[in-house]
Amino acid sequence: MGIQYRKFDPTEYVMKVKKGKVVQQGLGLSFFCNTMTESMMVIPTTAFDTNFAFNDIMTADFQCVSVQGDISYVITDYEKAAQMVDFSYKDKKEYAVVLAEARQKMAKRIINLAKVHVAKLVSGKSVREAIVSADELAGTLKAGMKNDRTIQTFGLELISVSILGVLAQADTRKALEAATREEILKQQDDAIYKRRNAAIEQERIVRENELNTEIKVAEKTKEKREKEMEMKRLVQEKQAELDARKLADDIRLEEENCKLVDLQTENEKKKSDAKAYDSEAILKTFANVDKDVVKALVTSGMDSRALIARAFVEIGDKADKIGVLNVSPDLLESLTNA
Repeated sequence: MGIQYRKFDPTEYVMKVKKGKVVQQGLGLSFFCNTMTESMMVIPTTAFDTNFAFNDIMTADFQCVSVQGDISYVITDYEKAAQMVDFSYKDKKEYAVVLAEARQKMAKRIINLAKVHVAKLVSGKSVREAIVSADELAGTLKAGMKNDRTIQTFGLELISVSILGVLAQADTRKALEAATREEILKQQDDAIYKRRNAAIEQERIVRENELNTEIKVAEKTKEKREKEMEMKRLVQEKQAELDARKLADDIRLEEENCKLVDLQTENEKKKSDAKAYDSEAILKTFANVDKDVVKALVTSGMDSRALIARAFVEIGDKADKIGVLNVSPDLLESLTNA
């Protein structure tokens, strides 16, 4: 009682009140005060955490779910907070009780507000959707509560909102687990079926590619054979053309040869005719000349061998008139050398 010295922590916002008016305020103040005429309010500046668990939240398909979460908040408007909640300070022991009651009051308001928002959000979802929407609920809940009038009235600011879990009732969980198990098994069967179909489809594609390859190879082989046949035909045509040209040249050459032979024959005939004419003229000239004179003229230009040969011819012609004729080698030699 009376004049006392007070010193507060830097995390405490102190408001010194006299006659209903704040005469001094700030963080971590220290001062003397008259407890008979002055009072103090100490508002913590640190953040508070409050947990909640709502077990009777109804989903759109009329299933109860349990929503558990955590909310962190801090006092930012100390005057509003002091007006709405008792933060009076007399001594540390009594202030601890006052602070606990103040935190409980603020937490209750925040939890009630959170339940209203959670119930509204979950009521628009099926139980399947609700149990997997923790992150969505946390974000939507923080956005909804941030601008709520109750939060502003108490001078509070939300730091974070976390949804730790959304759980269905035990019987509902069993039903969901069974349905999910069936769905998983069905998905496994579908996956096996799809893999088999994929394998069949892959095999079909491979076989189709093989057939296409075989067809292309056959087409290439056919094309190659056709080209070879075409080349052979062109070669044959070229060879036939060359043969035709050669035949034409041979025919022309043969015709030229025939003409040459005809010309040679004609010339030979003319020569023969000329010789025959000369011979005929000579014969006509000697027709009236004595045979012995002709022989003498013929033999006059012969050498000894020709004359001997002529003599033996005439002897042969008259062999029937000759008895025995002996011609010695010496005689022949002497005659041929004469």
